Amino acid sequence: DITTTRLDDAVRRVLRVKFEAGLFDAGAPSSRRYAGQTEYLGAPAHRAVARQAVRESLVLLKNNNGVLPLARNQRVLVAGTGANDIARQSGGWTLTWQGTDNDNDDFPGATSIFTGIEEAVSTSGGSATLSVDGTYSQPPEVAIVVFGEAPYAECRGDLGHLNYDALYPEDLQLLEKFQADRIPVISVFLSGRPLWINPHLNASDAFVAAWLPGSEGGGVADVLFRTRSGDINHDFRGKLSFSWPGHVSQNVLNVGMDNYDPLFAYGYGLTYADDKTLPELPTDIGAAKYAQPDSRARDSCVDD
Repeated sequence: DITTTRLDDAVRRVLRVKFEAGLFDAGAPSSRRYAGQTEYLGAPAHRAVARQAVRESLVLLKNNNGVLPLARNQRVLVAGTGANDIARQSGGWTLTWQGTDNDNDDFPGATSIFTGIEEAVSTSGGSATLSVDGTYSQPPEVAIVVFGEAPYAECRGDLGHLNYDALYPEDLQLLEKFQADRIPVISVFLSGRPLWINPHLNASDAFVAAWLPGSEGGGVADVLFRTRSGDINHDFRGKLSFSWPGHVSQNVLNVGMDNYDPLFAYGYGLTYADDKTLPELPTDIGAAKYAQPDSRARDSCVDD
């Protein structure tokens, strides 16, 4: 039970901040300076800032043999469930509560990751082919696989453990298919949090934690590809704001805790100047419960 006094205390502090921020003096939203001026929604200057944010938030976790950055004049195959899905690259709390049931047409002016890649290579003598399931008639020179979590918000995204493969086993199968075909694999991982992905890292030549880049998928291509003249276009600047688990049981993994042993520590993030090889990682998950796919706690959610 929570007392009325305790509730009043919590609400009072929220209202105090709102008063100090001037929200109660600003008038109704319809009376404010930019009310009704829809031309500001998705304005080019605003999209440019959003695209810059995408570039600077990408975290390079693996780049064995310096496979990145890529030349633009290659045959590129873009695969994976997130390749051309703006809803997936945007996540929850986007248009709808959970961010589901949206398609690309619901995001006017936005750019999927595939569209950004296609624009980068098609203007420089290369080609980009979209194949979500990874099938191809002519072997590509490189495969960029964009995959990750389906959109979620609040309790519908709750997990019982960190094993990403148990939730989406088809993604690892796709990476291993390209690996078996001896096609270089660049993984672009979409997620709202670090998850255990050791098998996926093993099956990738380079691995990028792209988080949820939102409407400006072209920012991913800005960093993955060189300029037309072969120079670095944009380097990786992102660093991990959370420690990345090296084992599926590391639900709690904070700097300073006893036995702190992450796969990638807080603040980790490679740049193109780093010459670092990520060795083969262990993939033993131990207890059988970590292999179960039904760890998403969706049944406990209320849909209103």
